[in-house]
Amino acid sequence: MKKHISIIAVGCALCIAAVGAFTGCSESNSSEPVETVATDTVSADKTEQAEASTQTEGEVMAQSIPITSDNAKLQSRTVVQDGVLWLVQSGSAAEFTVSGKTASLTIAGSSGVNNDEEHRPRCAVYIDDKLIFDEIIGDKDVTVSLWKDADKTASVKVMLLSEAMFGGVGIRSVNVDSDSAQPVMPAEKATLTIEFIGDSITCGYGVESKSSSEPFMTSTENFTKSYAYLTAKELGADYMTCCYSGYGVVSGYTGDGMKNADALLPDCYELSSSFEDYGTDWTFPEQCDVVVINLGTNDFNYVSQDLEVRGSEFADSYKAFLKTVREKRPDAVIICTVGTMGGDDIYKLIERAVAEFGDDKITAYFSQPQSMHDGMGANGHPSKKTQQNSADVLAEKIRSIVSI
Repeated sequence: MKKHISIIAVGCALCIAAVGAFTGCSESNSSEPVETVATDTVSADKTEQAEASTQTEGEVMAQSIPITSDNAKLQSRTVVQDGVLWLVQSGSAAEFTVSGKTASLTIAGSSGVNNDEEHRPRCAVYIDDKLIFDEIIGDKDVTVSLWKDADKTASVKVMLLSEAMFGGVGIRSVNVDSDSAQPVMPAEKATLTIEFIGDSITCGYGVESKSSSEPFMTSTENFTKSYAYLTAKELGADYMTCCYSGYGVVSGYTGDGMKNADALLPDCYELSSSFEDYGTDWTFPEQCDVVVINLGTNDFNYVSQDLEVRGSEFADSYKAFLKTVREKRPDAVIICTVGTMGGDDIYKLIERAVAEFGDDKITAYFSQPQSMHDGMGANGHPSKKTQQNSADVLAEKIRSIVSI
């Protein structure tokens, strides 16, 4: 007889004005039909919870299982609230295997679903590395069917494709009919972990836009096509992220050359996210082998107004941020870069800051600038080709420093 059990967990480059309005810190490629249904959450009573312990091997049961660090590999920053695992940074993901006859996911939308249609969070679901769901989340709860009436075990990955400032997506539960007492198991961790700290270039801003004249939309922002994700994939590494479009070290993007102190990455680095729903402190529980800092592009308009005075201000602020990163990542190799969208003068200041900081495990290099021949994304941001070029260069840099 089939029973129902519900187990409840205890618990950048240039930034346009539309993007700035959401800051808060100081096309589907599916080849299979996907069933998505807006749903309401139903809590189990104590009797249903108690039945979870009575399952015997070979008996198929309907189970509703929350995702946690115990049954999933978590990539980048996540927050657990009210039994929901929230993916809150670019590329934040949960990876696990599911075993059962029928399986689905319940995806939760943060208050970001109330943003205007062009700035709502974007989420992807993969089965055995095949994309089966890629949608802008506009409902509080969405059910994604994984498979029906096909007894199997498959790897599942749920990922936030858009960036932190527009809100995250949550995994409320994995719903599975299975004869296994543990139908959800974590994916295997990699031996190398890289943290990427950056701006819109790291977020994958506008990477899927058809032309540089298109405005920013979360529907064309895709972390899996950013140099950061591509580098980690090439090296077989796990990753962490902290990146915000328009953010800088001493000034965020500014059109008039005046300091923008409301968009500073160092102010967000020790938070899970700048988004109001879960702006909690980040405790840095994970170990990282390599940290990549790609900041300075947005500082340029401010610093370039007075390279001598503001340049020294930038270098001092960069050193202060290096100190923070080194405190959080005491054993990591730190690689500093800038240049995809230009910035020779900023790079010289980064070199100066690295030299003055005097840490032999910190190095810098100038990123390969983008070329019109490789196309451009929204608002002149890197195209898919440029992002791949940047990933190839960075992966080789990491190989030359770290034994892989």
